[in-house]
Amino acid sequence: MGEGKRPRRRSRRLLRRLLAAAGLAAVLLYTEGQWESRSGGRMLVADLLNRPGLMLGSALAALIAAAWLGDRRTALRTATRAVTVTAGVVFVLGALAVHKVSAAETRSREDAPASQQRTLVVVHRSYPDGPHAGEHWQVLLEEGQGWSARRWSLADVGGGPDDARLVTARWSGREQITVITDSYQRVFNLDQDSGEPVEAR
Repeated sequence: MGEGKRPRRRSRRLLRRLLAAAGLAAVLLYTEGQWESRSGGRMLVADLLNRPGLMLGSALAALIAAAWLGDRRTALRTATRAVTVTAGVVFVLGALAVHKVSAAETRSREDAPASQQRTLVVVHRSYPDGPHAGEHWQVLLEEGQGWSARRWSLADVGGGPDDARLVTARWSGREQITVITDSYQRVFNLDQDSGEPVEAR
């Protein structure tokens, strides 16, 4: 009887370790996705991994399951804490998701005159109601293909206290981008070595 329980205990321990490792891996992958979401980060990695609902939800589920496979009293305390944290995370993510879903989005793309490897992207979002009601524009530069492709953020227009509106974002030269709003103009020159857009002063 005792000999039959030992393999089951070993299997439970192994499964618990695998679940804990999977939960930690999901958190680390999400952290990597957040890091690559910065201006100049790898856009494919950001798009795949910067998903808080999926990655953090999976991590919490794996950690709760690992806790329940351990000592029952310890598991109850761990699960109670995890459920409390989960409720807070779900509330925040739910509020963000409602705000995001309520926005109508359009995208325009324009390849660089000198290279099809560089694309100017304008993302326009319109929020009909709520605390952020109004229009918002993101001006982005995408370069490359596959895992090495990068994305730079050039301008965020609207949705702030100035409530500016985008007039145009265009290639004004072979390696130059001009962003014009109803309150300012910014010119970006692309670095010849790295391709990074640097604002002209």
